[in-house]
Amino acid sequence: MDSTSPSVSVDLSEISLDLGMPGEAPAAGASADPKWQEVATKLDLAKAYEEMGDKDGARELLNEVVREGDAAQQGQANQMLARLG
Repeated sequence: MDSTSPSVSVDLSEISLDLGMPGEAPAAGASADPKWQEVATKLDLAKAYEEMGDKDGARELLNEVVREGDAAQQGQANQMLARLG
């Protein structure tokens, strides 16, 4: 760099590279709540159990989501429970 070039300072401290999980769209502020994350994990695990054919394991987790989750999570869990029969 020669001495005639102006010095440019760019502050990048306000930029966040946290893009969240693919396909996940949490409610505003929900992703920072550890309880929300725990319930979201239970929902994902219940989906995996359902795909593996473990309906009892999926039902158990979904019932926990209904008790502990927010309205959106409860709605999702209730839909899955209805599908499991």
